[in-house]
Amino acid sequence: MSDKRLRLLYLSNAFPPGVTGRFSSVNPSGHATETRFGQALARLADVSTVGLLPGDVFGQLEPRDNSLGLEHELIIWERKPELWHRWLSWRQLRRFYLEKVAREGVPDVLLVRNLSPVFNRFVCWLRGQRKRPVAALILADSTTLGKHVSLSRRLRYALKPMQNLDARAILWYDACISFGIGTKRFFEPRGIPWMWMPSASNFRYDPPPPDPTRTGPIQFGYFGSLAEHAATLPLARIFLDSQVPGALHMCGFGRQSGELQALAAQHPNFRFDGLLQNQSDCLAWAQKVDVLVNPRLNIWGLENSFPSKIFEFGMTGKAILSTRTGGVDEVLREDGIYLDTEDFENSLRQKLREIAALDRAELQRRGTNIRNRLLKEFSWDAQGRRMIDFLAGISSLAGRKH
Repeated sequence: MSDKRLRLLYLSNAFPPGVTGRFSSVNPSGHATETRFGQALARLADVSTVGLLPGDVFGQLEPRDNSLGLEHELIIWERKPELWHRWLSWRQLRRFYLEKVAREGVPDVLLVRNLSPVFNRFVCWLRGQRKRPVAALILADSTTLGKHVSLSRRLRYALKPMQNLDARAILWYDACISFGIGTKRFFEPRGIPWMWMPSASNFRYDPPPPDPTRTGPIQFGYFGSLAEHAATLPLARIFLDSQVPGALHMCGFGRQSGELQALAAQHPNFRFDGLLQNQSDCLAWAQKVDVLVNPRLNIWGLENSFPSKIFEFGMTGKAILSTRTGGVDEVLREDGIYLDTEDFENSLRQKLREIAALDRAELQRRGTNIRNRLLKEFSWDAQGRRMIDFLAGISSLAGRKH
């Protein structure tokens, strides 16, 4: 591999620095991951970024706070009416690219976050250029890839400008770095180089050492999205039904907040702390519990992504009870405690009771092992090196073909 630094152009949905702390309601769950992703690559390559942002924050990027983000060379918008603004955004992106290439030459690799209409349209146009960079898809999630699509829906997509099914759009890319381990089957049989990169920890946190004198019932916890796909409401109800002696602590943001708050008002062993001021505050908040629970269901599309909260869970030094969905068991390995998604309710109830009877030192041992493994194998620096090696390989291969 050459010692020359790769030149990367990254099309993302990350916000600029100082924006998301003021707009928690529109802060995408992957924003911190996208930011750390870009920062990790920038330590090893020359990276330029473009941000495609939601219309909710249009005209509200100033003043800024201290929240993280990426300093983009271009910001484009996903606003209503979608047809007009998507067309405008892709034209702005094309003009930006042509001017940048005229000044600096063609980048080695174009990185594209997910299969959005604007980015797909740009990649489709780029494939028609005489000289172009390798186009690598950063696939964080897809709810339709691999799913049977009805004829009527295919027709609707065919009539919508700039709208394509994911199964068609992936064919425009030369390679894929995927967060979901289950997407391999969509790329490798087609001869498209594929790499699994299930995110990494987004926040630096050093937990206090385990307290060997801690006594009392085992405490359970959850932080993250409070939505149907996260199964937070079933988690709370099954926990209460299991009648274990400890308490379940929960914090986060989402549509189920109201129901969870009402449930907590009725049951003293369910504590709901709502939305914390900063996403990073969740790691210190978790020190009140012994084990964190990730009840992610094996529903359609979730195998095409990875629950990034697993890395934040792991950095707390706490034991983790989780489903295997998305390849979680490939990260936690023998130190994770696993639920059976095929019999979710009974399995969760049984595991809660088993954990409640465990020695606290055993949970502390598992949590420490998980944290040490993440620091060694799944830091952003380690992931960045793997991604650069992968991108350098496909860029070199593309150069030999040309």
